[in-house]
Amino acid sequence: MSRPVFHDQHSHVGDLVIPCIDVSRGRATEPSGIPHLADPTDVLAIAEAYAAGSAQKLFLDVFDSWDAVDYLPGLLRDLNTTGMNLLVSVGHGDIPSAVHAGGLLEAGADVISVSTALIEKPDTVTRVAEGYGAHRLMGVVNCRSAGPGQWQVYVHDGERSTGRGAAEVARQFGELGVAAVLANNIDREGTGVGFDLELVRAVATSSGLPVIASGGCGGLDHLSEALGAGHSAYVLVNAMIHRGTCTVREIRDHLLTHSSFRTGLG
Repeated sequence: MSRPVFHDQHSHVGDLVIPCIDVSRGRATEPSGIPHLADPTDVLAIAEAYAAGSAQKLFLDVFDSWDAVDYLPGLLRDLNTTGMNLLVSVGHGDIPSAVHAGGLLEAGADVISVSTALIEKPDTVTRVAEGYGAHRLMGVVNCRSAGPGQWQVYVHDGERSTGRGAAEVARQFGELGVAAVLANNIDREGTGVGFDLELVRAVATSSGLPVIASGGCGGLDHLSEALGAGHSAYVLVNAMIHRGTCTVREIRDHLLTHSSFRTGLG
C-alpha cells in the first residue's frame, strides 16, 4: 500500500516546491535553460537537476493522449531513481478507464491528476479511488475569472467551459477525498503577475484539502506569498526554473529566509 504523498507537516522546505516538466513524446516540450545539461530536452536529466536542488516531488504534465504514452512506464522507472514522488497528468487530466489509471499507478506514478475526468467520467474516478485509494489522486481546478470572487472551471486544457464554479468543483474533490487540489487560474498563466491567492484560499476553504498554487508565478516573492498569505500548502513552479531563471535550491534558500518557513524546516 502506497504511503500518502502530501502531508500536513513538512520536514524539509524542498517539500513545499513542486517543479513541473511539460512532456510530449517522452521529451520536454521545450529545451531547458539549466546550465550544463548534455541534452536540454532529456526529462530525466532535468529531473535530476531538480532533485539535486532538494525537490522532493515532481509534476509531469504529459501533453500526449493516453493512446500515445507507451513510453511512459519506462520514463517513470527512470524517474523513480531520483527519489522524488511522481505526480502525473495525462491527456489534460482525463482518465479513459480504471484500467488505464491502474496501469500508470502500477508503472511508478505516485499520484495521477484528475480534472476533465471528474466532470465527464465521475464514475470512473470513483472506481479508481475505491480500487487504489483516493490518496493516489490529485484534483486539478483549471479556471478563468468570472467576476469578483468567482471563477468558472474549464476542462480539455482550458478549451471547454464546464459551467461550474471553482468552489463547487473543489468541494466535490473534498468529498471524494483526493490527496490535494491544484488551483490554477488560466488567465494568469505566463503573465508573471503572481498566483491568484483569492482563488487558492477559496479552493482550500471549499475542499478542506491541501492546495497547490499554480499559474502566474513571476518571482520568488510570489512563492512565499502563496505559502503564507495565500494559504497554499505547496507551490508549482515551471517556467522560472525550466528556463534557468532560478534554481530549486535558490527557491529553497529564499523560503528559508522567510520567517514563515524557518521553524522546523531545513
